[in-house]
Parts: sequence; C-alpha cells; structure tokens
Amino acid sequence: MPISARLKRATEVKLAAYCEQHGVSKTDAIAKGLQLLFEFDRNAGHHPAFVAFQRIERGLQPERSRAAGKSSDAMRLAIRAKYSC
Repeated sequence: MPISARLKRATEVKLAAYCEQHGVSKTDAIAKGLQLLFEFDRNAGHHPAFVAFQRIERGLQPERSRAAGKSSDAMRLAIRAKYSC
C-alpha cells in the first residue's frame, strides 16, 4: 500500500545516509522503524532491548529482592551479580 510522508530535510538526509550505509531501501528502513515503534508501544513504552534484558535477568535471578521492584534497582542488582565473583 503506497503511503506518502513529508520529512524535514535533516531527517531525509539522515535516512539517505542510513540506507546507503546499511544497503537498504528507504521503504525498508521506514518499515523497520515503524516495526520498532510498534514493538516499543506493545511493551508499554519500554525499549525492546530493555524488555529483552528484563526477560534474561528474570531467568538468571529467579529470587528477586523487594528492592528489585523498580527497573533501576533490578539493573543495579544484575550488574552487581555479574561483576561480583
């Protein structure tokens, strides 16, 4: 389905540079960006990489403390666990 969008000049330049660097078409790059946006929205506003980290972190540390309720606390605990041998 054809769609048209107006981009600011700076955005168009960045898009063209990205496409050239990665060897993809503008259509593919825009479709990938939209897919990331939808994934971000589906994950309640959390970046997909952060959601993936949370899934991994939960698998590696089944027993979580009360302090791990906040994402920043969970990240801190995961880093401490990884680097304290």
